[in-house]
Amino acid sequence: MNRRTLLRRTAAASVALPLAGCLRSGDDEAGLTVAESTYEEGENGNVVVVVTVSNPSGREASGTLYVNTEFDDEAYTRDREVTLGPNETTVVRVEYDVAYDDVTNPSWNTDLVED
Repeated sequence: MNRRTLLRRTAAASVALPLAGCLRSGDDEAGLTVAESTYEEGENGNVVVVVTVSNPSGREASGTLYVNTEFDDEAYTRDREVTLGPNETTVVRVEYDVAYDDVTNPSWNTDLVED
């Protein structure tokens, strides 16, 4: 390869690479994410799993939040539909018919499937 061709290609790459992220259409941006989850006692004494869902993208996003729990060897799954505008965050509270004081070994995980 001659030197001029190498210099031209290097110059073209140095201009194109910094712009690559700016030219994205936005369709492949990250959408809904679970920022945090915890559990607490609800107003009526039952267990409530509290999930913070965020949409860090610049577009509206919708999906289904699945909360899979196990309280003292008893498994439960609940789902909630979530729709958030660009850069919004919301808190989803999922209550169970399980007394908070009766739970000694809680575990849970979340799954968020975007539409």
